[in-house]
Amino acid sequence: MTRAAPREVDLHTPSTVKRSLGLFDAICLGLNAIVGSGIFLLPDDLYRQMGAWSPLAFALCALGLLPVASCYAKAAALVEHTGGPYVYAREAFGARAGFVVGWMCFANSLFSFAAVASAAAAYSLKLWPTLASASGSGALAALVVIAFGTLNYFGAKPAVRAIDMFTFGKFLVLLILVAVLIPHASAARFASTSPPTLAGVGAATFMALFALQGFEVVPVPAAETRAPKRNLPRAVLISLSVAALLYTLVQSVLVAACDGLGRESDAPLADAALALAPTLGIVVTLGGLISTLGFVSGSAFGTPRYLFAAANHGHLPGALGRVHPRFATPHAAIATTAALAAVLCLPFDYRTLIGMSNVAVSIQYLATCLALPRLTAASGRPSAGLRTMSLVGAAVSLSICTQASLVELGWAAGSLLVGLGIEQITRKLKPVGVC
Repeated sequence: MTRAAPREVDLHTPSTVKRSLGLFDAICLGLNAIVGSGIFLLPDDLYRQMGAWSPLAFALCALGLLPVASCYAKAAALVEHTGGPYVYAREAFGARAGFVVGWMCFANSLFSFAAVASAAAAYSLKLWPTLASASGSGALAALVVIAFGTLNYFGAKPAVRAIDMFTFGKFLVLLILVAVLIPHASAARFASTSPPTLAGVGAATFMALFALQGFEVVPVPAAETRAPKRNLPRAVLISLSVAALLYTLVQSVLVAACDGLGRESDAPLADAALALAPTLGIVVTLGGLISTLGFVSGSAFGTPRYLFAAANHGHLPGALGRVHPRFATPHAAIATTAALAAVLCLPFDYRTLIGMSNVAVSIQYLATCLALPRLTAASGRPSAGLRTMSLVGAAVSLSICTQASLVELGWAAGSLLVGLGIEQITRKLKPVGVC
């Protein structure tokens, strides 16, 4: 799920950037952000929690996210400035709240960056087992992060080309897998497990959230979208719905066609394909690697922009807002982000990092839902229905945290405290007014 970063704009005057994105572009932006690594990582985890009922995890998660996505859609119809949740919080609650949300956007992207780099390492080891060494897959994941950080350091154009190349591959391999597995499907497998427990449903839905994140990036380039008040709300809801349907289809076919889906694996789709045919296994493994590398490429590009924007607004040290004189990239922010993500890869596996990411994303969901009543009041169009939707979305956002472990909650809280601490030190050392 690729995380887009806020761009620097004047929040109170019309943007002068070119509006070049249409409805189709906005939908593709959302689908590309959502359909990434999650479906390649989670099928076995979901099956262990819900058995043959596991396809419902995606449907239930999407249903729960619908009020949140609706809040994003409505906010996108009210605010045409670039920045998405960062701008909504800043407009509704002030600069400090905007920084908090922007920082948690960064934390979410950072945890996702490290999680999917770990998954890319796992798929690499499936293809080339000789890469395994005493240092383990964590070191290989860190090298993946550093490689894409370096690519972004030397220019935005090669990074964007890499994202475009990887995007096509991940959709293609999922369609190939479904087409090949359907002839092997049997409805009898859906009757092979008893109904899941309530705890299992909760755990599976929490994991499915990682796969369905991404619709929140649709409004980020609002100032570059044609008719944003019409197109962005549609794109938010369409991208979430289409991704949920695709995931439910893939998981259903896996349940119906594959024995042993519940065995723990770092590459469950590849293992399922290998059980049918070695050639198909290689194709799916390559597809999984392409998909995870595509997500890592997008994270390496987008995640540093949160630091860059916060630095230019005076919240973080000015060095993070510097642009390389030759490559015209936010090189300090890129290097810092890559270093942090590489360090996270070493002690944590992707399952732990997914939980950290989910808690962090719930904070930006909560902020957007709570900001909506203030945004509608400022526009002169408040309504009881919108307030209700806002409260339901906020409740869903808070409920995400109830499924997290204490470790995951602790890392999210620690990330927030670190951000606030750095901001406070920055203000004391260099008291610059926020833009």
